[in-house]
Amino acid sequence: MKLPPFDLNDTTREPSDEQLDALMEAVAAEARKHAQAARERLMLRLRAEITAIQRPFQPRA
Repeated sequence: MKLPPFDLNDTTREPSDEQLDALMEAVAAEARKHAQAARERLMLRLRAEITAIQRPFQPRA
């Protein structure tokens, strides 16, 4: 169901509960997307740092 748009700055007309629910879900979805991207960047950096630390301790043939 497509909800009509609303303006959060409009103090004369409150959004419906359905509109607020849709807004909160959209915000949560965007936050999850940003958090996942941040986790992926962090893991890449951690792996690179761990690899850099472990290299000198590897046995030499």
